[in-house]
Amino acid sequence: MSLLDSLTAEPRQRLPQPSYLVEEISHRVMNEYSAAIGDLSLAAGRSASDQTRATLNRVAERLRAHAEAHCALLAPAPDEGPIDLADYLGRICASMTKALLADREIRLLAEMDEVWLDAGRCWRIGLIVAELIRNAVRHGLAGRSGCVRVALKRATDGVSCMVSDNGAAATEFRRGRGRRLIEMLADELGGTVSWRFTPAGCIAELAFPDAG
Repeated sequence: MSLLDSLTAEPRQRLPQPSYLVEEISHRVMNEYSAAIGDLSLAAGRSASDQTRATLNRVAERLRAHAEAHCALLAPAPDEGPIDLADYLGRICASMTKALLADREIRLLAEMDEVWLDAGRCWRIGLIVAELIRNAVRHGLAGRSGCVRVALKRATDGVSCMVSDNGAAATEFRRGRGRRLIEMLADELGGTVSWRFTPAGCIAELAFPDAG
């Protein structure tokens, strides 16, 4: 289970979580990743079959990529100062490309302005962008190869972050846990998130003030 799934699990009426609980969940998830990777590597080393050994090593490498993507989404330290949102989102995009997109032949293109924000706000934006990328892969491209774009732009009245795909999601997908979390995080940022569904793909836009 990923950090996102842990935070959005039932009950439906989610209460605010103290930061130490988020940190503890993350610690447990990383321990589970490490244990699974270790078990696979041990099994690969004991296998007499070259094919089995190669398969187990590939699975271990995939889990390692997912663990790195999980690390990229961990909450910042409470005393961490402002960071460049473009650099932060770039690291998330790189880790998700390795863990989620490369084997699906999905390109991720990023165009981002430099935007310095409080680390806690960057973390929330990162969670939103990560879920929007997953939605683009799951719903927009729906198992097909294609392209996902992330654009971060500073505007006169704040900041805009768009995630789009070249799939064929002409109709709105259902409002599940991921979308509810996106809307809650956008509200915490003092911003809004909107979706446009066209035959050429989906465009999701997060708009928020650059202070708060």
